[in-house]
Amino acid sequence: MRPLTPLALLLSCVAVSPMAAAQDLAAAITAALANAPSIAEAEAGEAAASARLDRAKSEGNPLLRVEGSYGAGRIDNGGYFGLTADNVRPTAVQATAELPLYAGGRVASAIRQAQGGAEVARLGAEQARLQTVVNAVATYAEVLTARKLEARYGKLVEALSETERQAGLRFKVGEIASSDLAQTRARKAEALAGLAQAEGRRIAAEAAYERLTGQVPGALAPLPALPPTPPTLDEATDLARQANPALRQAKAGVDVARAGVSAAKAEGMPTVGAFAEAAHVRDQFFPGYRADSVAVGVRGRWTLFAGGRVASQIRAADADLDASEARLRQATLALDGMVIEAWQGLVTARRMVEASRLQTEAAEEALRGTRLEAQVGARPTLAVLDAEREAIAAQAALLDAEAMQTVAAWRLNALTGNLPS
Repeated sequence: MRPLTPLALLLSCVAVSPMAAAQDLAAAITAALANAPSIAEAEAGEAAASARLDRAKSEGNPLLRVEGSYGAGRIDNGGYFGLTADNVRPTAVQATAELPLYAGGRVASAIRQAQGGAEVARLGAEQARLQTVVNAVATYAEVLTARKLEARYGKLVEALSETERQAGLRFKVGEIASSDLAQTRARKAEALAGLAQAEGRRIAAEAAYERLTGQVPGALAPLPALPPTPPTLDEATDLARQANPALRQAKAGVDVARAGVSAAKAEGMPTVGAFAEAAHVRDQFFPGYRADSVAVGVRGRWTLFAGGRVASQIRAADADLDASEARLRQATLALDGMVIEAWQGLVTARRMVEASRLQTEAAEEALRGTRLEAQVGARPTLAVLDAEREAIAAQAALLDAEAMQTVAAWRLNALTGNLPS
């Protein structure tokens, strides 16, 4: 199977909804990726790191430099060599071409540092994209769940309003006691509170969706089927250690630190370069002075004693390397913990979905039976209301569990990047 990037793998598993007029999860993810400021920031950092890499590579290229000056003044040599004071136009032009031949490892180390920095930036952008995808899935699922709960509570409030009206009529003719009417009103108040909570949850979810995607959520298609996930925890952990961008960032950080050690050591090495210079000078030292020169050669530089500067720089680079390696170990431990948490979260969510589905089916069956019994007078109206409340609670638990399961699956895949095409 051809390997894919984690982001491409995540997007490849999103099923397209048959509802043409409704937004689906794939569209929400695309909109979130296009709208997220964190991704724009990460991509800008990636572009800057790429430019720094080009800058480091250019240090090994030839350098052509031109310097010049022109002025107006007066030279008085005090009669030396019989020269009298005179006005002059001092002019100097010098062109220098240089080619590094040996830099003691400075250029190579700088390139390795810049390459590592570019890799860190690229992986940071990838991590930002993956996190945005998970956030989009979670927000999408939350909007769907909140809307369904609000609709269910809305129907319950409508039913209880009619029940309250009928209870009031029955109380007036003496069929029920005042306590029954009070309990009916209490059930309605409870349903109104549930509706208010569901409405607030829906408004908050839709606002989060709009902030994330930059779009007002319209009709949303149902969640697609769960993406494939690693079959075992060990496999998930192995895949995460290979593909997780955050861990790969830490590894790249170690490479950058090692290059930093090489760069610090290179500061104590000599440099050698070839050069060619041409100069044109007029009126510099006495009136009428003229000089044109051309030189080709090799020049070098080696600082034999730097007063401890190089040694201290090496010690600092070694300490940075130790810190980077410690961060890598910490990132590995943290990743293992996140994978275990995501894996267990998915297992738990699956069990919750199964249990909630059974609970919902049982609650719906109990509600149907209670309604039939109430119609023939075998059960009071309050029993129907209690059964309705239990059915709503069961459905709410099922909706939350299904959303939790979807988000857990996507979060696990974001950590491992292991989804078939």
